[in-house]
Amino acid sequence: MEIEPNIAGTVFAGCKIISKLGQGGMGSVYKAHQESLDKFVCVKLLSPELARDQRNIEFFLREARSAAKLDHPNIVHVYNFGQENGSYFIVMSYVEGKSLQDIVSERGPLPIKEATDIMKGVLEGLGHAHSKSVIHRDIKPANILVGTDNVPRIVDFGLARSLSEEKQLTMAGEMVGTAYFMSPEQGLAAKVDSRADLYAAGATYFYILTGKYPFDGKTSIEVIHKHIGEPVPNIILMNPDVPLWASRIIERLMRKKPEERYQTAAEIIGELDKHKDGDQDSVPLERTFDMPEVTARFSAAPPPPPPPQASMEKAEPLVSDRNLPPPPAPAAPAPAPQPAAQKPQLQLAGLHNGLKIGVHLALTMAATACFLAAGASGSVPGSLLAPLSGNPAAAIGLAGLGAGLFFWALLQKPQKFTFLYAFYAAAAAAAAYAGGALIPAPQGADMVTKGVLALTIALTNVFSGANVVVYSIVLYLAASKAVFRPNWGLKAASVAAYLGGLLLTYLYFKAGDQVTPETTWLAVGGALALIGVVASLTQRSFNLLFNPQLIFLAANLAMFAMFTNPKVDALAGEKLRAGAAAADRINAANRAAYQQAVYAAQSEALYDEEGRPVQAKLPPPPEEVRPPARDKVRAEARTEYYLSLGSRIGSALAGSAGIIFIAFFLALMANACFIEELLGAYRELETD
Repeated sequence: MEIEPNIAGTVFAGCKIISKLGQGGMGSVYKAHQESLDKFVCVKLLSPELARDQRNIEFFLREARSAAKLDHPNIVHVYNFGQENGSYFIVMSYVEGKSLQDIVSERGPLPIKEATDIMKGVLEGLGHAHSKSVIHRDIKPANILVGTDNVPRIVDFGLARSLSEEKQLTMAGEMVGTAYFMSPEQGLAAKVDSRADLYAAGATYFYILTGKYPFDGKTSIEVIHKHIGEPVPNIILMNPDVPLWASRIIERLMRKKPEERYQTAAEIIGELDKHKDGDQDSVPLERTFDMPEVTARFSAAPPPPPPPQASMEKAEPLVSDRNLPPPPAPAAPAPAPQPAAQKPQLQLAGLHNGLKIGVHLALTMAATACFLAAGASGSVPGSLLAPLSGNPAAAIGLAGLGAGLFFWALLQKPQKFTFLYAFYAAAAAAAAYAGGALIPAPQGADMVTKGVLALTIALTNVFSGANVVVYSIVLYLAASKAVFRPNWGLKAASVAAYLGGLLLTYLYFKAGDQVTPETTWLAVGGALALIGVVASLTQRSFNLLFNPQLIFLAANLAMFAMFTNPKVDALAGEKLRAGAAAADRINAANRAAYQQAVYAAQSEALYDEEGRPVQAKLPPPPEEVRPPARDKVRAEARTEYYLSLGSRIGSALAGSAGIIFIAFFLALMANACFIEELLGAYRELETD
């Protein structure tokens, strides 16, 4: 290592400087020899440039005071600190090893067991610090040293504060920490407690498992905004070897609201201990599927419909011939009815229609599977354009095959085109394609593996909370299809489905939220639900003004607004407070600069050509910077919340394969339309 001539050999508190170990934001770190104890230590020196500012000295000494309170094997020990030889110093224990940042830079993402063991040690150290009312405020891989004994140790308490100091920090409106690992409340300069360290620990866990930051951007402000407003990326998309339990722990650690995270380090350690021996979740997903024979199932065409019977060649293909008896002769008695001759013809018609239903079901399911395979044909998971850009031949070919199968199914219909049927078929195709493209599959996985993985994840997450919104949609569509039927049993089932879907909408937006729903919208939603029940039980045909489908849709929107408005108001309030604080800081700086300029102008003596004193011209006072308008901020907050909500729902549906549920359910709804048309045509011919 390079030895600085003016530092090497210098003694601080009985420690002789040997060599420089590194350079930090506050100063340099040196390896030294503690002569009285005959052991190696580290000496951290505040740089002379920073020592000119008393604030920097306070930050530097705060690190020493904070760390000196702590005595834990996962925290670097502080032995001494003070000022000597014209420099401020801290003497701490020497760790032979590397920072976690350097380890990941050299080796890439760490295996799950090694990463978990490191994070467990870090959390034990944080738990000790928090028990002493010390929060670190800058947990990141660069501040975690891993020794040759594989024991992680937390360093750099330069931003640490005791809880008693936190009020002053919040009032000052400071925003300190490292952007890549900064909690949302730090980014908003809000009150910070130990849960901010837990958020940073989650971001660190994410980084060492993937080698990538949870949020990245061109500037620190952009990264901070993403921490505040964007959902945590699905870590399995970046590293499929990460087990689901680790993904769940990281997701909870990095929730935006501190009250929704783990509340203590001990709570997280308990979760990690549950999985220290591994479980089924820890098996990489790409190793669980080895089914090459599935290729044949996806590519195989469905069986063609059976040839029509001889007695049906001239009849409408939906039903059997009905041979009407000839008119009776005037003098002859009417011929006796022959029910025995009609029965086999009706049985043959029922069999034929059953075959048509089976063929139509096979065609639509195979078409949906083709679109799923088309979406899974891309080489980059998580992108809708990846199949078209990376493997256009397979994507277009499979999509074309799926479209052809849907067209073949369309030819089976009595009515060759209906809007509702076309909507269900097109929506099923789009949802299946998106489900295949967005599935969290391993990088470079083949199309069949990804398709089977999509179906497997969909079945695994049947009862996942992320799919509650899927079930709400399914119940709404099913009820809307049967609500106009004259059968009272179907009407009752439709009402139950509508109310069940409305309840699921309420539970989905209520889950995990601490906000109080707006009672006005709750009353509106309840009234609309009651009106919808009456409309469902009384209406037998489409009515634009008293339509149960539209009424229950409005009730679901009321449930959405009931939780959305308080969240938007809370977000807008945070933005207004941050904007007001920023405006106050700018105005204070402008006033100080103006006063300084006035003082300089008044202090300077000016004279005219004849030697007479001239009054100095004062600069104009600065304009007051006003905080952003409330209406504008609220509109921005609403847009930001809607984008965040859409991203969260989309990510949840992709990760749980819920969109694949929707695809195949829409295909089933198309089959329901087909069966309805088939039976309607059959009844019409029966009455002719």
